[in-house]
Amino acid sequence: MVQRDKRPEQEKALAHLSRHGAMAALIARVGPPRFGEYSTRDVLAGLLEAVVSQQLSEKAAKAVFNRLVALHPSGFPDAAFLAETDPGILRNAGLSRSKIRSVREICSQVSGGELSLDSLSKMEDEEVVRRLTELWGVGRWTAEMVLIFPLRRPDVWPVGDLSMRRGLAALLGLPSVPAPAETGPLGDPWKPFRSYAAWYLWRAS
Repeated sequence: MVQRDKRPEQEKALAHLSRHGAMAALIARVGPPRFGEYSTRDVLAGLLEAVVSQQLSEKAAKAVFNRLVALHPSGFPDAAFLAETDPGILRNAGLSRSKIRSVREICSQVSGGELSLDSLSKMEDEEVVRRLTELWGVGRWTAEMVLIFPLRRPDVWPVGDLSMRRGLAALLGLPSVPAPAETGPLGDPWKPFRSYAAWYLWRAS
C-alpha cells in the first residue's frame, strides 16, 4: 500500500524547491514564505487588490488600495457599496478610468449575483482564469494573483509577471530576462509548487 505524504503543504513545497541548489540558497536567505503579507481577507478584496496593482509598483499599489479600503468607515467596502460609489470618489482614491470601470463591473456582478466568488474555490485553476477574465479589465495575470493569494493554489506559474521573470533571470544567471513563452518550461522543475517558487522569485529580482 502506497503511503501518502501527510506533511503540511508548505513543508512539502520547500523540500521540493530546495532540491534546486540556487532556489535552496534563496529560501535559506529569505526564510519561510509569507503569503499573508499580500493575501487579503476574502476573494473580493484579493481580486480588487490585483486589479489595483496592475502596472503599478508595489508601493503605489498599496497606497491606492489602502485609500480604497478607507472609503468605508467600518472595514473593507462590500461589493454593493463599491458598485454604487461615485466614479469621482474612486478617481480621487487613485484609480484610473479603466480600473474604475473594472472595479464597478466586478462589484456590480458580485452584488447582483451574476458572479459567485464562493464558487471559485470549487473550480479548477483554468476555469477560474476563464471566469475572471470575462470581466472588464481582468486579464490572466490578475486572475493568477487571485489563484495564488486568496485562493492559495499551490501550482500557479504567472509567466506574464515581469518581476518574477527578472527574479528567474537573476536566480539562474541568465543573460537577459526570459520572455513569457521561454519562462513556461523553466518552471517545470518546481511543479507542483510553482506558486511558492514565484513567491521566492519576486524576492530574487
